[in-house]
Amino acid sequence: MLDALLQAAQALLIQPSCPICRASLEGNPAAKTGAELQPCGLCIEAYGLGQSNTSGNEPLPWKTLGTYQGEFRQLVLQIKQQPQSRTGRAVIQLLANHHPLPQGALLVPIPSWKKKRSNPLPKLIAAGFGQPSTMLLQRTRAGLSQHHLNRSMRMHNLHGAFHAAPAPHASIQPKQELWLVDDILTTGATALAAKNALTQAGHRVHGVICLARTPARRNGR
Repeated sequence: MLDALLQAAQALLIQPSCPICRASLEGNPAAKTGAELQPCGLCIEAYGLGQSNTSGNEPLPWKTLGTYQGEFRQLVLQIKQQPQSRTGRAVIQLLANHHPLPQGALLVPIPSWKKKRSNPLPKLIAAGFGQPSTMLLQRTRAGLSQHHLNRSMRMHNLHGAFHAAPAPHASIQPKQELWLVDDILTTGATALAAKNALTQAGHRVHGVICLARTPARRNGR
């Protein structure tokens, strides 16, 4: 009897659950594989995770998990508040699963302009891919807040905002793919400024990976 009670209690404690809504995953195929960070199907559908508009080529090649609006926008904001939470790790892992990179690709997180309370998400996203990453970029100056700037104003605001370590670089192999990493892609001004700095330093950037892409009607394209 005691053994049965202990087994029941253990089952309750380790029962797999969705990292977003916390619903039980009992009977879900993900639960059988031990994928503790796999969101349930209802959350994937409700938040539109990886369902549409997850890649494009303008203003540079980009890969993302969803559109920065509605429920997904609220989820991203929640993750920004608690980036190392189980929910954050699950969403980052889902992004990595949805957009696998070639073996040996090198991720370059875009550094925040804030010296205090800097944004940790780019580094965490890079780590979630299980690929090597390197801090090739440095901010040369802080820019104005960009929330209310259009694309041309953002580009002007970010002109010369990054400095890149020159090529060849010890952390980069010949012909190795470089991917920028950020949390949200809006007009693409930040990613383009980072790419330009890397290109001028002799590096080749393939694109940018981020959690969310702001819809066109909001980013002034």
